[in-house]
Amino acid sequence: MEQPLANHKARLEQSFKEADKAREELTDSISNSIAANCDLLHHGLVSAKGLEVTTEMYRHLLGHLLRHPSGEVRTQVLECFNQSMEKFWPRKTGISEEGTAH
Repeated sequence: MEQPLANHKARLEQSFKEADKAREELTDSISNSIAANCDLLHHGLVSAKGLEVTTEMYRHLLGHLLRHPSGEVRTQVLECFNQSMEKFWPRKTGISEEGTAH
């Protein structure tokens, strides 16, 4: 009786692994689709309204997100913002904080 139970358990574990893999692939696909749509939206906004107006819209949007009543939303937005800052304006290395204060 143990063999059918062990076989069932192994199939169930394999099913969970396959479901996790499918979920990861779907998440990657959705993320890539969202990123592509964000790029298209950004270029469309800049083309239609100009960089200055688009930048002001982003500032307004970011301000609202950082004041969101949900602490989780604020934390995620701030974390994402900080990651973006590091990507596009990385901190200079090799310069001490004392040296930059003068």
